[in-house]
Amino acid sequence: MSTTNKTNTWKLILQLIVAALSAIATTLGVTSCMGANVYF
Repeated sequence: MSTTNKTNTWKLILQLIVAALSAIATTLGVTSCMGANVYF
């Protein structure tokens, strides 16, 4: 039971990190595109 709990916790943490990183990457990509449209 304890091992399953730890595994689920690590999976959750990993998913949160991946979600946060992809959200940041998306935001940076969108802003760079918007910046490119403004200057060109």
